[in-house]
Amino acid sequence: MFGYLDINKDTLGDGQRGLWQTFMCGLCMSTKRDYGNFPRAFITNDINFFNVLFHSVVQADVEIENKTCFSHPLKKRAILKTNGLTDLLASANVLLTYWNVYDDVLDGTGLAKRTVLKSLKKSYTDAKLKLPLMDEMLSKMYAELQSMEKGGCSSIDKVAHSFASLSQQFCVQILADNATEYVQTLCYNLGKWIYLIDALDDVSKDIKSNNYNVFVRCYSLMRAKDIKKYCSDIKFLLYTTLNRIAQAFNDLNLTKYTCILQNVLFEGIRNKTERILKKSAELS
Repeated sequence: MFGYLDINKDTLGDGQRGLWQTFMCGLCMSTKRDYGNFPRAFITNDINFFNVLFHSVVQADVEIENKTCFSHPLKKRAILKTNGLTDLLASANVLLTYWNVYDDVLDGTGLAKRTVLKSLKKSYTDAKLKLPLMDEMLSKMYAELQSMEKGGCSSIDKVAHSFASLSQQFCVQILADNATEYVQTLCYNLGKWIYLIDALDDVSKDIKSNNYNVFVRCYSLMRAKDIKKYCSDIKFLLYTTLNRIAQAFNDLNLTKYTCILQNVLFEGIRNKTERILKKSAELS
């Protein structure tokens, strides 16, 4: 369910794309130091977006150093110097990854996911010690989500609210007193959009595998192509959520790293929305 918050590379300059990667590298370095190499494979664009956003919210001046890494051993590159925030996000990402994979295993996925879950166990145990309240929150919210999915909940708003609340509480746990109303509103609606766009993207796959999908359940879809009848309603729902995201971001009046944040929120996720809506409308 992760990987949808990405930059639009076509409209970012080389330096801005480099800054996005620099933040990613800093998160990767924190993860490597605290949890080893395996969890680094699960650092996504989504968690890196929150990395940039949270640094902007707390108005952190980051330090950049040139060094080599495991992925680029021969040439030095600009890497964000690890700090308390990248360390928190590295731990949070381990917890998010573990519970997301655990959720997939409960859904009946194959041996590969069970192997990943087992391999994450040590890192998860260590991260849980650092962020026990976040782990408890994730456990409860994934259980709530599972309960609704297993019960075949047909309410789009109710199911999406559960995942959106997870995103909101993730923000509260990391930012503490800096988690203002506007930041929470932004994170809530980002979580809602991620859940909805992922569900729309997976309609065809979920029908074939008989997995829960809120759109399949809500519209009683028997064939993937039947989603075309409801694309107008779904588009309205998605763009209502995108507009709330934009408003909350504007209300924050951020001044740092805004070139990246605006690119993701005003271009990247809107382009992603249009592509997936188009794909759904063309299903046959």
